[in-house]
Amino acid sequence: MKLKNIISNILLAIGYYRKYVPLFFYGQIVFTIFVSAIWTIQGPITTKYILDALAEGKPIKEVIIFLVIITLLVIIRHVFACYIVEYLETISNTRVQEKLLKELHEKASKLDLEYYETPQFYTDYVWAAQQATSQVAQIQAQFSVLVARLSETIFMGGVLVVINPVLLIFAVAMAIISFVAQRKHIKIRYDANNESKPVERERDYAKRVFYLSDYAKEIRLSKIHEVIHDNFVDANNRLCDIQWKAGKKHFRLSLISETLLELFGTVGMYGYLAYEVMVSGRLSFGDFGALSQSTGRFSNRLRQVLNVALNFAELSLYMDKFRRFMEYEPKIEKHTGAIPEKELKPLVLKNVSFTYNGETTPSLKNVNMTINPYEKVAIVGYNGAGKTTLIKLLMRLYDPTEGEILIGDKNIKEFDTDEYRKEFAAVFQDYQIFAATLGENVVMDDIAGKDRAKITDALFHSNFEDKYSELPLGLDTPLTKEFEKSGVDLSGGEKQKVAIARAFYRDSHYAVMDEPSSALDPIAEYKLNQNMAEISEDRTVIFISHRLSTTVMADRIYMFEKGEIIEQGSHRELMELNGKYAEMFRKQSLNYLA
Repeated sequence: MKLKNIISNILLAIGYYRKYVPLFFYGQIVFTIFVSAIWTIQGPITTKYILDALAEGKPIKEVIIFLVIITLLVIIRHVFACYIVEYLETISNTRVQEKLLKELHEKASKLDLEYYETPQFYTDYVWAAQQATSQVAQIQAQFSVLVARLSETIFMGGVLVVINPVLLIFAVAMAIISFVAQRKHIKIRYDANNESKPVERERDYAKRVFYLSDYAKEIRLSKIHEVIHDNFVDANNRLCDIQWKAGKKHFRLSLISETLLELFGTVGMYGYLAYEVMVSGRLSFGDFGALSQSTGRFSNRLRQVLNVALNFAELSLYMDKFRRFMEYEPKIEKHTGAIPEKELKPLVLKNVSFTYNGETTPSLKNVNMTINPYEKVAIVGYNGAGKTTLIKLLMRLYDPTEGEILIGDKNIKEFDTDEYRKEFAAVFQDYQIFAATLGENVVMDDIAGKDRAKITDALFHSNFEDKYSELPLGLDTPLTKEFEKSGVDLSGGEKQKVAIARAFYRDSHYAVMDEPSSALDPIAEYKLNQNMAEISEDRTVIFISHRLSTTVMADRIYMFEKGEIIEQGSHRELMELNGKYAEMFRKQSLNYLA
């Protein structure tokens, strides 16, 4: 990665601290430089003063005053350290995490659905969601280390330059050796980490399967757990091989670098100092003590400055994923434009085709359809016929690859995306129940200030009244036990009724129901159909169903096969046509009779 990109990524990360917690950010810089100055005075300068005082026979009172001043400075340093590190830093990290996650959540909510089908996006998104906060905190921590080590290097280098600049040669040589070694260590770790990631995903899948309730029944009723465990062991063995190879490289590198450091540090530096004191006489005992400390500390701090630079390079590689995620630009979401008119108008599809990103076979081909106001329209067909894809296009979760969708005579791309979607109340086949209250799961928002009677009425229209009567907290009942022990886990049919209640609650021109009765028993399905007929009096209803008993109530039925409309008409017309729809209906009728 180029230096320019590394600097840009690091500035992006620490910018969150500078922006959201400026007191901590700037206060820590000032404090760090202050600490470095005290550290220099407390170390080599104090050592030189004491040794020279002993050699020159200075008064003990003068020595004690000097030590008292140093002690007071150290106490002040500890007091500020407690405030900044133990208090301010903890609060600041939490605040930055809050702001960063808010940005991530807002970004994710604004991105087009098609991005989720891109492997690169999914990798960036998962990484950003799971690690961005910790990586930003690490970069800020490394920035603080850089300020500290850089200021310490400058102070220690000043001591060396004033007393004997030759020692800088030994210090710089040791720092370079450590820098080169550390750079190679980082490369080994990074390569091993990249090689391990796909294997870790295999291993983590096995770990996940054994504690998620979704898999519990199948695991207990079969021997699939043995297969999963064998895969886990295999993945774990491959991880061990990767770590073993990396470990050998680390060992060889450490052996060479540590040997060179000892030769320069112990033999070279101390040999030179001993010569200057014992032979040439150019240095005092105080100089010897100060220089021996300063050289080691200067080399150590310079090495750490270089290591921080390497750490920045490594962290920047990960931060680049965060930047890439934040730079994804939506084409559909948050599009601004016209506001749909209050008058209900026809929904028209003209020559609509659609192919998913990365696919070659179209999911929809040349679809032409007109859905008139207040109609009940059924979309039917076998799995993979393109029914759900059609609904996603109508909701503008995707845009057609070819053709156009109109409300009246206006292309839906011309509307404000959020305002356009307010025209629809939708229940998807893959609906989700959230760890929130029952009321919040219906409204899909905070219910404070909302019409609670309207929410309850929506639940009753979806035939949830029997279950509702069992809930002492009513709309305030927590759903799922993930965070609340008092939470309620609903059955599949009950969950679907809650999802359906969302459509009954929402005031909209169009109600879209994707397999609305798939988890319901026949009696509940019959009641739902009656209620759907009731709400269709003031809105257009579009529903997808495999169970064709639901389609009898439709004004118009569209039969899809391989992404194309192959039949259309009322139930009676399609039965008289005696085509694919009639065949499908008769087969299901036999199942009901059986």
